[in-house]
Amino acid sequence: MNLPRQHTVATPYIVGPVHFYSGKLGGDLVLFDCGPPTSRCRHFLKQNIELSRLRHVIVTHGHVDHWGQALWLAEQGVTVYLPYADHLRIVHNTRRKKELLALLDDAGLSFSLRQQFAKISKEDVMYSSFPPGYRIVEEDLPKHLGIKVHSCPGHSMSDLVFEGDDWLISGDTLLDGIFQSPLLDVDLERGGRFHNYQAWCRTFTKLLKLEGKTVCPGHRDRPKSIRKTLLEYVNTLLYRVHCFLPYQEENDFMKIIDQILAGRIKGLFHIYLKVSELIFIKDFLNNPEILQKSLIKGGLYEEIAEQFEKVIRGKTGKTSHPE
Repeated sequence: MNLPRQHTVATPYIVGPVHFYSGKLGGDLVLFDCGPPTSRCRHFLKQNIELSRLRHVIVTHGHVDHWGQALWLAEQGVTVYLPYADHLRIVHNTRRKKELLALLDDAGLSFSLRQQFAKISKEDVMYSSFPPGYRIVEEDLPKHLGIKVHSCPGHSMSDLVFEGDDWLISGDTLLDGIFQSPLLDVDLERGGRFHNYQAWCRTFTKLLKLEGKTVCPGHRDRPKSIRKTLLEYVNTLLYRVHCFLPYQEENDFMKIIDQILAGRIKGLFHIYLKVSELIFIKDFLNNPEILQKSLIKGGLYEEIAEQFEKVIRGKTGKTSHPE
């Protein structure tokens, strides 16, 4: 197909409007993501997508603003494809919620905040209902659609990027002018916390190989360059690491959030985002060489070296050099 058709719908979440995409592949009408679980989005789909001809809904990652209408579309007879990591979240849903609350406890969230988080999860406000009979993208996606699938975790465990002839459907993996928030989660294959910092660094080198394709993102404007977007991510990370350095010995993240975001906290999910980010930053400070080596491998390090070294000196008083 030519460049996928972009659709944009408002969401009730702090991330703002979300994009999803449609087009014909292998003779079939395909929808990449499907928007939030709101009546406004459902009305939009009815008005703008030929639902009688829609055959496939392919989800980039399991966040409610991207797949909130999946259950309803499955009820219309559309086949829904979810990433394998989201399949694990469905199978181990009870365990995941329990272990995620334990991670939030370790991060310093009060019993009251954890109760609120558990209530939101139970009521499926944060996580949408899953459609029965879904298929797994990595195993079941029909070959005649001609789509290449790239596993690009970091923002979440399940991030997938879909590659066509000259385009990419990137979900939240490549966003222009906004940091790709790394979200705290449970590693349902290996146990314990999902280490998205390490995954994020590995994803860098994968994405750089896709430079030159037109990026169709999940939010905001279309990035003009994968390389430029990744450099913006690293610059933003280094700035936030610099702001965090005075608190690096503090293990109660709520105390840090209260200091850094005094009067600017936008609710429970905002707290969850910031706790996730602080854990990501601590992982970086414990092993900055992982990101440094990824940047060198991708040919980006020279452009970021001065800022990178400044942050590392702020942490240790020494200069970091890869082996």
